[in-house]
Amino acid sequence: MEGNRFRSEGGGYVLNRSRILVGGTVACVVIALSPPAYAGIINPVDCTTHPTDPQCIVTVTDPGAPGSSGSSGSSACHDPAGVVVPCQFDGGWLADDGCYYKLATGLDLAGAVALSGPATPPMQWYVGACGYPPVAGLTKYRLFGAPPGPAVLADQAVRALRLPVPVIRLNPPAPAPQLVNLPMWVWLDPGSWGSRSATASVPGLSVTATAVAVGLTLRTSDGASMSCTGPGTAWSTGTDPRAPSPTCGHTFTTAGAVTVGVTVTWNVSWVGGGTSGTVPALATTSTVATQVRESAGLNSGGTG
Repeated sequence: MEGNRFRSEGGGYVLNRSRILVGGTVACVVIALSPPAYAGIINPVDCTTHPTDPQCIVTVTDPGAPGSSGSSGSSACHDPAGVVVPCQFDGGWLADDGCYYKLATGLDLAGAVALSGPATPPMQWYVGACGYPPVAGLTKYRLFGAPPGPAVLADQAVRALRLPVPVIRLNPPAPAPQLVNLPMWVWLDPGSWGSRSATASVPGLSVTATAVAVGLTLRTSDGASMSCTGPGTAWSTGTDPRAPSPTCGHTFTTAGAVTVGVTVTWNVSWVGGGTSGTVPALATTSTVATQVRESAGLNSGGTG
């Protein structure tokens, strides 16, 4: 570092050696900011010419639901133009800004601290070489709460999660209509609940993302909405048909065509590379159409 000679630019700091300092946490988007790699540089990997090179491929496996065959495949890290670039370069990991980051030490750490102060745990300063191949002389400092490598793979693993579309069960069961003033029970098919996981790997590192169903919301076309307990309770033979569901249901008060919709909320976490994290919750939805009819037997004001 050459003293404190720097100028503000774009919300960061550009030193006379083209060093940029920014804060923030790692984002789960895999992009870069430069043309594809060419031979003749440090750790040369031209992913366009050699797309199956291990540095260019992320292997993704999904065990699927219990009893299913699961799935496997591969994905890759891309620049904004869609060109495949390595996920790793010279010991650094690609982040969402197109720079390859590794933990800042020595003079790099001292420079970051001098400009913006020490990191507050669990945040740490990282130093990035930007672009692929990296732009000569351009170094970027950035705070991350988790190492960029596991976060990159976590994004790939989350994308591979195959969350089921909720299968709605009703009582009275479709296609039989619901009846005015008779409680409708709502629950989910067992395959619509539980947990799902997927693993993303590159040589030497694997990250597993797991989604766990934690909430069920019921909405009906007459404006009702309720948060249910678990996946709802299945109606069983011998239950009083006038008894409401203990966990998830609704009673229609007028006849007509209606829709019943559900939303399942999934909490998502990941672990790997000696660290762990969470991502925003995911949701799956579905609807079913049915009819509501009058029931003379339940209508005390009727004549029949």
